Amino acid sequence: EGLLRLQKDVFINSFFMFGDFEGYQKHRFGKRGVREMYKENPLEILSSKVDPDPNVANETEILVFFNSYQNISQHVNSIYQVVGDCENWWNVARENPAASRFPTDFLVLGVSSSDDLLPKLSEHPSIRSFSKQRQIDSRNLFSMEDETDQVDPELETDSPIEAGDDSESLKKFNIMGVDEDSAAEEEHLSHTRHILANSLTSITKFTGADVLWKKGHTGQGIKVAVFDTGMRKGHQSFRNVKERTDWTDENTLDDQIGHGTFVAGLIAGTHSQCSGFAPDAEVYAFRVFNRKQASFTSWFLDAFNYAMQIGIDVLNLSIGGPDFLDKPFVEKVWEMSANGIIVVSAIGNDGPRYGTLNNPADQLDVIGVGGITYEDTVASFSSRGMTTWELPSGYGRVKPDIVAFGKGIRGSTIGGGCRSLSGTSVASPVVAGMVTLLAEIADKRLLNPAMMKQVLAHSATPVANSHIFEQGMGKVDLLEAAKLVENYIPHASTIPESLDLTRCPYMWPYCTQPAYYSSMPVQVNLTVLNPLSVSGTIEDPKLVLHADGYAGEKPLIEAKFTYSENLWPWSGFLALSISVTKAGISMTGVVSGRVVFTVVSDRGEKSIVTVPLRINLIPPPPREKRLLWDQFHSLRYPSGYFPRDNLAIKNDILDWNGDHIHTNFKGVYDHLRARGYFVETIGTDWSCVDSMKYGALILVDPEEAYFDTEIDKIVNDVYVRGLSLLVIAEWQNVGTMKKLKFLDQNTQSWWLPQTGGSNLPQLNRVLEPFQMALSDRILDGTIRIKDQVINYESGTSVYKFPKGGRLYSILAKDAVSGSKRYFPVMGIHRTGTDVGNGRVAIYGDSNCLDGNHRRGPQCNVILDALLEFLCNNRTDETIFPPSLELKSSYLSDFGDLPVEMQGVHFSRYSNVVGDGKAPQCLNEVSDLPNATSLIPPVNNSDFLPHLPAPQGGFHPNSQQGLPYLALGFILTACGVGMYLRFCGAIALNKSISWDRIKLTSAESRTQLQEAQSKSQVGSPDANGTHKWSRHGKLHKRTNGHNIAHDNA
Repeated sequence: EGLLRLQKDVFINSFFMFGDFEGYQKHRFGKRGVREMYKENPLEILSSKVDPDPNVANETEILVFFNSYQNISQHVNSIYQVVGDCENWWNVARENPAASRFPTDFLVLGVSSSDDLLPKLSEHPSIRSFSKQRQIDSRNLFSMEDETDQVDPELETDSPIEAGDDSESLKKFNIMGVDEDSAAEEEHLSHTRHILANSLTSITKFTGADVLWKKGHTGQGIKVAVFDTGMRKGHQSFRNVKERTDWTDENTLDDQIGHGTFVAGLIAGTHSQCSGFAPDAEVYAFRVFNRKQASFTSWFLDAFNYAMQIGIDVLNLSIGGPDFLDKPFVEKVWEMSANGIIVVSAIGNDGPRYGTLNNPADQLDVIGVGGITYEDTVASFSSRGMTTWELPSGYGRVKPDIVAFGKGIRGSTIGGGCRSLSGTSVASPVVAGMVTLLAEIADKRLLNPAMMKQVLAHSATPVANSHIFEQGMGKVDLLEAAKLVENYIPHASTIPESLDLTRCPYMWPYCTQPAYYSSMPVQVNLTVLNPLSVSGTIEDPKLVLHADGYAGEKPLIEAKFTYSENLWPWSGFLALSISVTKAGISMTGVVSGRVVFTVVSDRGEKSIVTVPLRINLIPPPPREKRLLWDQFHSLRYPSGYFPRDNLAIKNDILDWNGDHIHTNFKGVYDHLRARGYFVETIGTDWSCVDSMKYGALILVDPEEAYFDTEIDKIVNDVYVRGLSLLVIAEWQNVGTMKKLKFLDQNTQSWWLPQTGGSNLPQLNRVLEPFQMALSDRILDGTIRIKDQVINYESGTSVYKFPKGGRLYSILAKDAVSGSKRYFPVMGIHRTGTDVGNGRVAIYGDSNCLDGNHRRGPQCNVILDALLEFLCNNRTDETIFPPSLELKSSYLSDFGDLPVEMQGVHFSRYSNVVGDGKAPQCLNEVSDLPNATSLIPPVNNSDFLPHLPAPQGGFHPNSQQGLPYLALGFILTACGVGMYLRFCGAIALNKSISWDRIKLTSAESRTQLQEAQSKSQVGSPDANGTHKWSRHGKLHKRTNGHNIAHDNA
């Protein structure tokens, strides 16, 4: 029912899709951005994250992708000819319009054993790749119920499900939206805007759509597809629904949630109070989400193929997810764009957090839409850029492309009435409706995805007081875009179309920090739009300076370029790295010029692109003001399963925001700039850095491993070259990591985290030369400093610290053991008294700096104190008083050193671990001394296990012990004589001498033996007594003092 009659066979035109097929093979399209998106081994993606569960049937579904479109029977036959016996594999039937009527480029194979099958298929000449069938539960519906608006009573009219079920479904797709403070935004609205926000008037009246309607432009003849939750038959708010199709596992075409109807209504609805933009457009409702809001990759792929076959012009996707490495999905979206379909997609509802863009809206070829309020401010829920595909070595692109109204917008209900919703799910169809109108106006010979994005972006109006990674090119302007369409002449261009890096706040972060000689290059990543043809190339990019860009005949700045080999489909990137030359070392002021390059179409047409450039220069700041943020050692989802840093945040299990100073650590960047620091980032390993330029290297939440030569260089730079080191870590505990595993129902394999919040075993390799280490504890507590209460969430504790350092402890609960006690969480240490000696500081929790995970104030007071110590050698004694100085080296008596998770495949995601991986500047560090030769001699017996100090108090090895002595007398009064001896010894700062005490359990013996092995002090005797040797005396003790401390 509702299917188009098949008039004749329809085949995808391979030239239109791929240009010269030999020159643009499908397997090459995975190469986008600065580095390859995907691994080259076609079988690697099929290997399990962990061994399959023996209690679950070891059957899975595999997507097999071919280089050509053929009938399913032909693909099955070609596989049978190569593999033969089909006992271990079978074709999974797909009962949908695309699979039954048209050629396809993939099969869904059921596989019971892939050991023999996949190697044979990988050599098949017509097969290009494999993927596992995946449930797309990470691609969500981006809308939120407007709390200020009552649900239309007609919503449930003629609905096939009960009202209670419908409400529950609505709440489900609200999950991806953040809890928006509607009241806070509403109170800033002007009187006029309040009337608008609360009126029963369609949004089209305030965007100029009626002006185009009066000219006869209503979307007639344009095929628009809505990929969503379906639509009810005969819906009275639509006059031209051409087809409804179901691609799910449910036998219905109806919308049982309301999301799809609302989205379609904004595009082509006819209700007077919530009309759409293009009421006469031909609507094709694709039901790709079932009632549970679940979908599978193959459902989308078949539906996408069908959209290409029937000639869809505009396609709206009010969905998205963080997985830009979902190769089949991403490539199929590229393919649709190559076939001329204009894809409009919601950027996501993860704002106001940064680095939260969703796919496919973050793709070059897709029009990614963010949301604004009626007051023309970027909506709090709208996801922010930059893209993170290019990290760590490159820099992200500008997204969203544009923004549109998305707060409190009225649209159609299932029952035929109107209601209000908010979200980028709303903003996306607002733009899709505009695109449908513009597509009718456009010369069809010139209409393509790049042309449409170009006219929307270059006619948009920047939103005041917002920067480019929040709004892209600005608020969409339908009437201005219509003028460009009516007078359109094909030409290549960029987003952004100019680079005025001095323009604030729009060009944040560029405008907030001038460039200077010897700094890391300023990186800008331009999106190149090529409306000339589906494929093309970039030729001869260069930087042309104006007169103010020269000192005599010498240029003050220079640029290096990296760009797409092929502009396919219709788009690509051009990244430039701008450096200040030595001629500009004393320059103060603005340098101007232009970036010029040529775009060549696949037909030989040429378009010269000119991008104006302005950049502010200053002389190099002093070393103590320059900080280097390590980006190279940050790993994230979707490259692998890297868990969130804050375990208390249950609704976002993945760490996917980039950990960049301009994404989720944006608040840190803004604070450091306000404090006068200059912050640079490094996307390569440490071997390439001249440490003499910087006051401190900052390692925040690293998941990557370290080369041995990196560690040697860091130690050399700290001990000899005066660099300081700041380490801000996170948790890693194998037991907790195992609890975070989950069974992937699609592949029947377990997913295990590759690391904890940080890769502490690797981080401890960096810290070990400084006689420091972090533990496997996971702590939750608070820190009270200077009248501020700062949350300490899912952080680690200090396991080892050298004599002379100062340790700060807090009362915290250990999530691993459940115990509550004092733990050292922060320390500072001078590596020596010479001018060439740097300093080291460690802090165990990055969540208080992470704008996306923080649940409380940003810990600026701690960051300032640590950097003041590191860069200026000044100690804030209100935080680190002399009483916290260690009189002997510290070794924790609680917990263990973290270890690596076994059974994972870390080398797949690492740029360090694995064959053939080496430091980028290996020759420059090959002659460095080994780290151990620079480390001052250490007597391991100095590392005695002892108790941490109370917060803001003293250390047990300090001279201020009267409170402990008093505590000892109190315990004596309670009849606990042994506690008195222990506490009194601490109070008098004397060595503890114990009688022979046997270990009470095998567990205690094991813990002590491990501690002995790590510290290399003493050994257990035959009776199980542990002997600690210190200062020539023999002392015997067990871990029983833990109980004494906890009880005390």
